[in-house]
Amino acid sequence: MQSADGLRSFARGSLQSALSRGPGYEPQPPGVFFETETVRGYFIDFRAKTQAASEAEPWSLEPAGLAQLGLGWWERHLAGEPEALGTFLGTCELLERRGVGRGRELLWEYDVPVPKYGLVPPWCSGLAQAQAASTFVRAHLASGEDRFAELAVRAIAPILPGSPSGLLVRTSHGPVPEEAPSGQPSLILNGWIYALWGLWDVAVGLGSEGCRSLFEESTMCLREMIARYDIGWWSRYSLYPHRLPDLAKPFYHRLHIDQLDVMARLVAAGDLGETARRWAAYETAPRRVAAIAQKALFVALR
Repeated sequence: MQSADGLRSFARGSLQSALSRGPGYEPQPPGVFFETETVRGYFIDFRAKTQAASEAEPWSLEPAGLAQLGLGWWERHLAGEPEALGTFLGTCELLERRGVGRGRELLWEYDVPVPKYGLVPPWCSGLAQAQAASTFVRAHLASGEDRFAELAVRAIAPILPGSPSGLLVRTSHGPVPEEAPSGQPSLILNGWIYALWGLWDVAVGLGSEGCRSLFEESTMCLREMIARYDIGWWSRYSLYPHRLPDLAKPFYHRLHIDQLDVMARLVAAGDLGETARRWAAYETAPRRVAAIAQKALFVALR
């Protein structure tokens, strides 16, 4: 039986998670240095990750968290901080060492189960693969080292057609890279968009036509399917067939808005920009409370 202190600690952790507070929920606004014609800044500003990382060893971070730490240091480099580039490249080295090579692919495995989507370890994530690729593309451009370009290609390979990883699923509207490769497609929205950005970085930064083709095809699929993530007053986190809609926590609802705004600028898609503005209008205190309450019921039923 759990102790009273253990139960209180669990309750505090659950509340912090529901309210999107604590480690992992650092501010993540749109990037200020990203460009629409060339690889420069990242699309989301992860600089806050570099400050939070002082509380934990980088080795303890899960794969996407480590890639985001690197991208945060990259933003600090672009902002003109003298020591940031060296720290960025050091993080890239660590990210490389954490990868598991399988043929032409380099994979980052998660060793924790995710009952929500029926995942058992080890499993890989299209989000982590794409953010690793985005990190290595920037390392290649900054250092000129071809090995970083090769690492980026190997990192993105598991979400390309023909990979045995299961990270790319086909829907009636087109292909979707999966953040969580569940038995029934989960189609997690933020992970899908992060994966698109990894494809764009490899396509533009390294000239990969295969990545460009998949980026364009999956972006059209996103534009066709985005309405399915709108419940009329809030956004869905995923389309996994749970008993209740898998609503986004307030943190992820805001991230969805920022991601769609960036995508609208990146591909000149006014429809995605309009969705971002509509979802921004959903962000009222009563609706945030309603979303948190629904998430509590969602967890209780699950």
